[in-house]
Amino acid sequence: MVSYRIRRLPADDEPGRRYHLFDRADQLLLVADQGSAWLPVGNVAQVRFARPGGEQVASMDLPGPVSGRPERKQNYAIIYEHAVYALLTAKDLSSGTGALTQAPAPGRFDRLVIEVEGYKWLGLCWTGGDNGRLLVLYDMETTGLSSSVDPESADLPEPIGLLEVGASDYDFDLTLPAGRLAQGPLLGLALVYLVDGFL
Repeated sequence: MVSYRIRRLPADDEPGRRYHLFDRADQLLLVADQGSAWLPVGNVAQVRFARPGGEQVASMDLPGPVSGRPERKQNYAIIYEHAVYALLTAKDLSSGTGALTQAPAPGRFDRLVIEVEGYKWLGLCWTGGDNGRLLVLYDMETTGLSSSVDPESADLPEPIGLLEVGASDYDFDLTLPAGRLAQGPLLGLALVYLVDGFL
Protein backbone atom coordinates (compact mmCIF):
# COMPACT_ATOMS: atom_id res chain seq x y z
CA MET A 1 0.00 0.00 0.00
CA VAL A 2 1.09 3.56 -0.67
CA SER A 3 -0.02 6.40 1.59
CA TYR A 4 -0.63 10.10 1.10
CA ARG A 5 -1.73 12.98 3.29
CA ILE A 6 -4.01 15.79 2.17
CA ARG A 7 -4.49 19.25 3.55
CA ARG A 8 -7.56 21.42 2.81
CA LEU A 9 -6.52 25.05 2.37
CA PRO A 10 -8.51 28.07 3.55
CA ALA A 11 -10.62 29.68 0.84
CA ASP A 12 -9.24 33.23 1.36
CA ASP A 13 -12.49 34.78 0.09
CA GLU A 14 -12.19 32.91 -3.24
CA PRO A 15 -15.00 30.69 -4.50
CA GLY A 16 -14.12 27.04 -4.87
CA ARG A 17 -11.86 24.75 -2.84
CA ARG A 18 -8.12 24.00 -2.72
CA TYR A 19 -6.15 20.95 -1.57
CA HIS A 20 -2.51 19.93 -1.25
CA LEU A 21 -1.41 16.27 -1.47
CA PHE A 22 1.80 15.18 0.31
CA ASP A 23 3.71 11.93 0.41
CA ARG A 24 4.66 10.33 3.76
CA ALA A 25 7.92 12.32 3.76
CA ASP A 26 5.83 15.53 3.79
CA GLN A 27 6.86 16.48 0.25
CA LEU A 28 4.17 18.37 -1.67
CA LEU A 29 3.31 16.37 -4.80
CA LEU A 30 0.10 17.82 -6.23
CA VAL A 31 -2.30 20.72 -5.83
CA ALA A 32 -6.02 20.81 -6.69
CA ASP A 33 -8.12 23.93 -6.98
CA GLN A 34 -11.41 25.08 -8.41
CA GLY A 35 -12.59 28.59 -9.11
CA SER A 36 -9.31 30.38 -8.38
CA ALA A 37 -7.61 33.05 -10.46
CA TRP A 38 -6.63 30.60 -13.22
CA LEU A 39 -10.28 30.34 -14.33
CA PRO A 40 -12.36 33.06 -16.00
CA VAL A 41 -14.98 34.57 -13.71
CA GLY A 42 -18.04 32.33 -13.33
CA ASN A 43 -16.38 29.23 -14.85
CA VAL A 44 -16.22 26.74 -11.96
CA ALA A 45 -17.15 23.52 -13.77
CA GLN A 46 -13.61 22.17 -13.70
CA VAL A 47 -11.01 21.28 -11.09
CA ARG A 48 -7.35 21.90 -11.95
CA PHE A 49 -4.54 19.59 -10.79
CA ALA A 50 -1.08 21.13 -10.85
CA ARG A 51 2.47 20.55 -9.70
CA PRO A 52 3.68 22.66 -6.76
CA GLY A 53 5.28 25.12 -9.22
CA GLY A 54 1.92 25.80 -10.88
CA GLU A 55 2.24 23.66 -14.03
CA GLN A 56 -1.16 22.14 -14.81
CA VAL A 57 -1.02 18.38 -15.28
CA ALA A 58 -4.69 17.41 -15.41
CA SER A 59 -8.25 18.58 -14.87
CA MET A 60 -11.54 17.07 -13.75
CA ASP A 61 -14.79 17.98 -15.43
CA LEU A 62 -17.70 18.49 -13.06
CA PRO A 63 -21.25 17.79 -14.25
CA GLY A 64 -23.42 20.78 -15.00
CA PRO A 65 -26.90 21.34 -13.60
CA VAL A 66 -29.41 18.65 -14.56
CA SER A 67 -31.93 19.92 -17.09
CA GLY A 68 -34.89 18.12 -18.59
CA ARG A 69 -34.96 14.40 -17.88
CA PRO A 70 -32.78 13.51 -14.90
CA GLU A 71 -29.85 11.15 -15.41
CA ARG A 72 -29.36 8.01 -13.32
CA LYS A 73 -25.78 8.87 -12.36
CA GLN A 74 -23.21 11.63 -12.34
CA ASN A 75 -19.90 11.28 -14.16
CA TYR A 76 -16.64 13.00 -13.33
CA ALA A 77 -13.92 12.68 -15.99
CA ILE A 78 -10.26 13.22 -15.11
CA ILE A 79 -8.44 14.53 -18.18
CA TYR A 80 -4.70 13.80 -18.27
CA GLU A 81 -2.50 14.36 -21.33
CA HIS A 82 -5.56 15.37 -23.39
CA ALA A 83 -7.40 12.09 -22.82
CA VAL A 84 -9.78 10.64 -20.24
CA TYR A 85 -7.49 9.14 -17.62
CA ALA A 86 -10.23 8.07 -15.22
CA LEU A 87 -14.00 8.09 -15.10
CA LEU A 88 -15.65 8.36 -11.68
CA THR A 89 -19.35 7.53 -11.66
CA ALA A 90 -21.23 8.71 -8.58
CA LYS A 91 -24.39 6.88 -7.53
CA ASP A 92 -26.80 7.36 -4.65
CA LEU A 93 -28.35 4.05 -3.62
CA SER A 94 -28.71 5.05 0.02
CA SER A 95 -32.48 4.56 -0.07
CA GLY A 96 -32.07 0.95 -1.17
CA THR A 97 -29.95 -1.27 -3.34
CA GLY A 98 -32.34 -1.41 -6.29
CA ALA A 99 -31.89 0.39 -9.58
CA LEU A 100 -31.34 4.11 -9.32
CA THR A 101 -34.52 5.70 -10.66
CA GLN A 102 -33.77 9.37 -10.30
CA ALA A 103 -30.74 11.61 -10.35
CA PRO A 104 -28.86 11.99 -7.12
CA ALA A 105 -29.27 15.37 -5.50
CA PRO A 106 -26.47 17.61 -6.79
CA GLY A 107 -23.27 16.27 -5.32
CA ARG A 108 -24.95 13.52 -3.30
CA PHE A 109 -23.70 9.96 -3.59
CA ASP A 110 -22.99 6.96 -1.41
CA ARG A 111 -20.70 5.10 -3.83
CA LEU A 112 -18.29 5.72 -6.68
CA VAL A 113 -17.46 3.38 -9.55
CA ILE A 114 -13.88 4.16 -10.52
CA GLU A 115 -12.53 3.16 -13.93
CA VAL A 116 -8.81 3.93 -14.11
CA GLU A 117 -5.81 2.46 -15.96
CA GLY A 118 -7.72 -0.72 -16.84
CA TYR A 119 -9.04 -1.27 -13.29
CA LYS A 120 -12.59 -1.06 -12.04
CA TRP A 121 -12.98 -0.23 -8.36
CA LEU A 122 -15.92 0.49 -6.09
CA GLY A 123 -15.71 3.20 -3.46
CA LEU A 124 -18.26 2.98 -0.64
CA CYS A 125 -18.81 6.18 1.32
CA TRP A 126 -19.25 6.27 5.07
CA THR A 127 -20.69 9.22 6.97
CA GLY A 128 -19.48 9.25 10.55
CA GLY A 129 -19.32 6.66 13.28
CA ASP A 130 -16.88 4.37 11.47
CA ASN A 131 -13.54 5.27 13.03
CA GLY A 132 -13.10 8.25 10.72
CA ARG A 133 -13.40 6.26 7.49
CA LEU A 134 -14.83 8.29 4.63
CA LEU A 135 -14.32 6.09 1.56
CA VAL A 136 -13.38 2.41 1.31
CA LEU A 137 -12.11 1.07 -2.03
CA TYR A 138 -12.72 -2.46 -3.35
CA ASP A 139 -11.56 -4.20 -6.53
CA MET A 140 -14.76 -4.99 -8.44
CA GLU A 141 -13.23 -7.27 -11.06
CA THR A 142 -11.22 -9.69 -8.94
CA THR A 143 -13.95 -9.99 -6.29
CA GLY A 144 -17.03 -9.97 -8.55
CA LEU A 145 -18.47 -7.15 -6.42
CA SER A 146 -21.52 -5.35 -7.81
CA SER A 147 -21.92 -1.57 -7.70
CA SER A 148 -25.28 -2.09 -5.99
CA VAL A 149 -23.83 -4.03 -3.05
CA ASP A 150 -25.41 -3.26 0.31
CA PRO A 151 -22.52 -2.22 2.58
CA GLU A 152 -24.51 -3.01 5.73
CA SER A 153 -25.42 -6.62 5.00
CA ALA A 154 -22.88 -7.86 2.48
CA ASP A 155 -19.83 -9.91 3.29
CA LEU A 156 -17.44 -7.43 1.72
CA PRO A 157 -13.99 -8.48 0.50
CA GLU A 158 -10.76 -7.05 1.86
CA PRO A 159 -10.46 -3.37 0.85
CA ILE A 160 -7.66 -2.21 -1.43
CA GLY A 161 -7.72 1.42 -0.33
CA LEU A 162 -9.03 3.81 2.27
CA LEU A 163 -9.69 7.52 2.73
CA GLU A 164 -9.84 8.55 6.39
CA VAL A 165 -10.07 11.67 8.50
CA GLY A 166 -6.48 12.82 8.92
CA ALA A 167 -4.31 13.09 11.98
CA SER A 168 -2.26 16.06 13.24
CA ASP A 169 -1.87 18.84 10.64
CA TYR A 170 -3.57 16.94 7.81
CA ASP A 171 -7.27 16.76 7.00
CA PHE A 172 -7.17 13.38 5.24
CA ASP A 173 -5.08 10.20 5.08
CA LEU A 174 -5.29 8.21 1.85
CA THR A 175 -4.09 4.67 1.17
CA LEU A 176 -4.02 3.20 -2.35
CA PRO A 177 -2.74 -0.15 -3.63
CA ALA A 178 1.00 -0.01 -4.37
CA GLY A 179 2.33 -0.62 -7.86
CA ARG A 180 -0.99 -0.46 -9.68
CA LEU A 181 -1.42 3.17 -10.74
CA ALA A 182 1.08 5.32 -12.59
CA GLN A 183 -0.85 8.42 -11.49
CA GLY A 184 -2.04 7.41 -8.01
CA PRO A 185 -1.70 10.92 -6.49
CA LEU A 186 -3.91 12.34 -9.25
CA LEU A 187 -6.70 9.83 -8.65
CA GLY A 188 -6.33 10.18 -4.88
CA LEU A 189 -6.64 13.95 -4.92
CA ALA A 190 -9.71 13.74 -7.17
CA LEU A 191 -11.35 11.31 -4.73
CA VAL A 192 -10.62 13.64 -1.82
CA TYR A 193 -12.08 16.55 -3.74
CA LEU A 194 -15.31 14.68 -4.43
CA VAL A 195 -15.78 13.06 -1.04
CA ASP A 196 -14.97 16.18 0.96
CA GLY A 197 -17.20 18.43 -1.09
CA PHE A 198 -20.18 16.28 -1.86
CA LEU A 199 -20.97 14.12 1.19
